[in-house]
Amino acid sequence: MTSQPDDIIAWLVPTTHYSWADKSTHMPENASRITSTTSNSYLSSRLSGLTSHSSGRAIQLTFSQPPKRPGSFILGTDSRTCDIILPSMEGISKHHCAISFDAQSRLVLSDFSEKGTQVWYDWESNGDRTDYSWILSSGCSGEFPSMVQRTIVDIQGVRFQVVVNDRSEDWNTFREQVDQFCEQPSWEDATYWADFSSLLPSEMSPFQHIFVKNTTSESAEELYLWNLERPWEPMVKASA
Repeated sequence: MTSQPDDIIAWLVPTTHYSWADKSTHMPENASRITSTTSNSYLSSRLSGLTSHSSGRAIQLTFSQPPKRPGSFILGTDSRTCDIILPSMEGISKHHCAISFDAQSRLVLSDFSEKGTQVWYDWESNGDRTDYSWILSSGCSGEFPSMVQRTIVDIQGVRFQVVVNDRSEDWNTFREQVDQFCEQPSWEDATYWADFSSLLPSEMSPFQHIFVKNTTSESAEELYLWNLERPWEPMVKASA
């Protein structure tokens, strides 16, 4: 798969050949996101000398191929609701973790599994963490983790090197793309309104409960609850 450089968000590159991560790049469910590690000069330069035994394939995340739920690529074993399908292994949840953006347009990985996820910055890691988020890219000012040479995501033995596309020279356009990417869905047959007035952008978490009001042709209004920590689940009508 070939994409324009300004359309690419990041790549997930298996750290070794014949690994569980490499196996995931050959799964039919991921076929539309697979690209060669030599297809992009920036990706090739980031892998040079760091992954001598790595696979020649990578999972590519792009703006033009959005996830099933706005704003978050879900990783797990459930092919119906996940965007990146992982091998069915002990410890890997149906919906294990997600790659999304924070309020500063930085790429983040958030775990919501039972067994946890590890993120390595070069040779440093805090081990498996559950209900935890890691920053994968720096903002326009080039802060942490821009000085890290290699970021590894270890999902219960499925190990990817994360290479984030460099958009620092066109940061304003990139932020506009992120804003569009994270827009809420337009639901069928109803108009939904979410009241965020009590939350400042810096206080909003990618995973939280929000109340949603459904305005229909009827005079009555119904209140729904959407769990953004588990965005693949449908909204639930709240008790009266």
